[in-house]
Amino acid sequence: MTINCALLLAYVASIVLLIVTPGPVVMLVVGTTARRGVRQGVLTAMGANAASLVLIAVATLMVFGVVLISERLLAWLQVLGCIFVAVLASRALYGEWRANGVSSDKGMHVATSQPQRFPALLQGFFVGIANPKDILFFVAFFPQFIGVTSDSRASLAMLATLWMVVDFTLLGCYISAFRHPLVHRLQRRISTLSSGLLLVIAIAGLAGAGLGGSI
Repeated sequence: MTINCALLLAYVASIVLLIVTPGPVVMLVVGTTARRGVRQGVLTAMGANAASLVLIAVATLMVFGVVLISERLLAWLQVLGCIFVAVLASRALYGEWRANGVSSDKGMHVATSQPQRFPALLQGFFVGIANPKDILFFVAFFPQFIGVTSDSRASLAMLATLWMVVDFTLLGCYISAFRHPLVHRLQRRISTLSSGLLLVIAIAGLAGAGLGGSI
C-alpha cells in the first residue's frame, strides 16, 4: 500500500490550521478550563473529539454514497449550533458577573456560583457536532484526502486517527497553558474574554446564516 506523502502533509497542515484557529470549540475549552479547572477542560476536549468521530463517520458515508447532506440541513445545523453556543456563552458571562458581584461584596471569588452545570463532556460534544467550521470541513474538504492511499478504507482510518491525535494534542496545549501561574491569576479575565468571543462567534454565525438566506 503506497501513501501519497504530499497529500498527507497537506491534510495534516489543513487540520492543524483549522483546529488551532480560535473557534467555538477552542473558546469553549479555554473558558471551561478557566472557570472549572483542567479536568473539566479535558472532558470538554474529549466531548469535542467524540463529535469529530461522528462527523468523520458522516463524511465516510458520504464518500461511499450512503447518505447525502442537503444545504438546507447544513444551514439548520449551523443555526442550531450557534443558538446552543450563544446560550452557553451567555450563561457563562452571567455566572462571571454574579461571581464578580459576590467577590466585590465579600472580597472573595466564588467560582461555584455560576449557574452552568451542564456536563463538560456533553458541552464539548454538542458544540463540536454543531460547529459550522468542522461541519464544512468534513462535508466539503475531508473527502478530497481519501486518495492518500490506494485503499479508501485504510485512508479513512489513517485520516480519522490523525485528526483525533492532532485535535486532542492542540486542545491539550490550550489546557496546559492554564498551569502557568500568570495565566492562572488571569483566569477570570480569560474566562470572561473567551465567553465573550464565543458569544460573538455565535452571533456572527447566526447573522451569516440569515444573510445567506439559506433557511
